[in-house]
Amino acid sequence: METVPGPLSRMPPIPAIAAAVLGLLSAFVPAVFLLAAVAFSGGEFEGSGWLLVAVPILLFVGLLVGGVLLLLGRAWWVLTVTAGVLTALLFYGFASGGWGAGAFGVLTVVVPFVTAVLAALPRVRQWVAARRAAR
Repeated sequence: METVPGPLSRMPPIPAIAAAVLGLLSAFVPAVFLLAAVAFSGGEFEGSGWLLVAVPILLFVGLLVGGVLLLLGRAWWVLTVTAGVLTALLFYGFASGGWGAGAFGVLTVVVPFVTAVLAALPRVRQWVAARRAAR
């Protein structure tokens, strides 16, 4: 039987743990895109081509840092916003029939979406707020 963590509980609630794990899994998507962008470009980015590197790096770092901050009880919004941005970008790619088409594309859209939803649940936000107030 699952016990509901108290306001000052050090143990994160189950949805927060699940969001952090899914955030880590979601971080592989921008990492793969980054590797593909560098491989196809030969490391030479002209004009606004640097965005093909900067955006995946920011998403990757945001998902990792957001997951850690959530597990530490410091912030829930970093993981929520980063996973939400990744979901929007992947959904756009999936809807336009780009790289994210097929069953793999559906999975890459669903995982960050679930991550954002879990990290933004009221129970998780309350736990983070209680942890921050205790400091």
